[in-house]
Amino acid sequence: MISATPRARPNARQQGFTLPELLLASVLGAMLLTSLAVSTYGYTRNLDHLEEEAGIAGQDADPALRRITRDIREAWWVEQVSPTHVNVADTLGALTEYYTEGSNLMVKRPNGDTGILYSNFTSISMEPTYMDRFREGPTVSHDGIWYATTAATGTPGTIAVASGEALAIAFSAPALPHDVPGVAPSEEQILGVQSSIFDLPVAWMGGSGEPKVKLTVYEGWAPGRGRPTGTALASVTLNGSSIPAATKTGSVWNVPATVLPVSLAATLSPGVGYTLLLEPLGNTNTLVVKQLVQAAFPADQILKKATGTNSPWVAQMSVVPLDVKGPWTATSTVITPVVTRVSISIFPAKRPLQQRSAVILSQSTSDDPWLGVVPGEIAP
Repeated sequence: MISATPRARPNARQQGFTLPELLLASVLGAMLLTSLAVSTYGYTRNLDHLEEEAGIAGQDADPALRRITRDIREAWWVEQVSPTHVNVADTLGALTEYYTEGSNLMVKRPNGDTGILYSNFTSISMEPTYMDRFREGPTVSHDGIWYATTAATGTPGTIAVASGEALAIAFSAPALPHDVPGVAPSEEQILGVQSSIFDLPVAWMGGSGEPKVKLTVYEGWAPGRGRPTGTALASVTLNGSSIPAATKTGSVWNVPATVLPVSLAATLSPGVGYTLLLEPLGNTNTLVVKQLVQAAFPADQILKKATGTNSPWVAQMSVVPLDVKGPWTATSTVITPVVTRVSISIFPAKRPLQQRSAVILSQSTSDDPWLGVVPGEIAP
């Protein structure tokens, strides 16, 4: 006889929701969410209505300011076109423009796309901060007096140079523009110097023999030192008849009253000392040179050498009024004011002033004016 074993009932903890229970819970949840959504929508609409009534809806300029200042901060360079227009360049020179058009703040991307970034404001300003950046400019050519003796005072007198003797006048080619008479100090440098005319206060008394005087340019053994060295750089021989006549009062030579321009072309080196050598030729000819007697030896020597190959050079306590004319070239510097910071101020309609400022990182890396970026340059 087989007895039936009763089936075990499941544990109450293992029982789930029945289908009717799930349906009921879903309906109740949907009703609650619908009520919450309606309430939230009504609140939002009410808030929008209140903002519109107050005239402040859509007036937050901060997103636009953040966008502009981010681009400025990451720019390669920034150019201020007008108080409400800036060009922002990337490392390849592609421009993004921010500018106003009527009551709209516009953006124009490098591909030409334009759009309204912000509107409904009373005023806007973009205030730049500048610093100067330097770049090498083109070579500048000049022509005129680039050397003149500096003695302004002294007792006028003469130096008589007879045939067989020689007079050496030291002068230096300028190295910096302010070495040239009348030129203001600057950071530039002279690149090249040439002589063309030497202005000399001289007179001539003819004697016997060859009535000529020889003028020669040599390099000096040091700047300001009159003794010539090396080979002649340029030379010219003048007839005595082409030089103003010398006169005497008793046994004293009269000071030459005129200046003789002598054409003597030579290519010289900036900052190097040179010597102009004067040598009367013939037997008893005499070259009379004006001098200004000094209380001390001048910076640029005047040396006289007597007749004879082995005669020593003797320094004179005087200055010969000499000037040298010719072309000279110098460097130049192009100074470009560049934007290093932009401060933007927007007055939204019926909202407080909103401001942001951005430093251009590529321009803030160095205070050296020769570094940094100039508008138009692309990244190396």
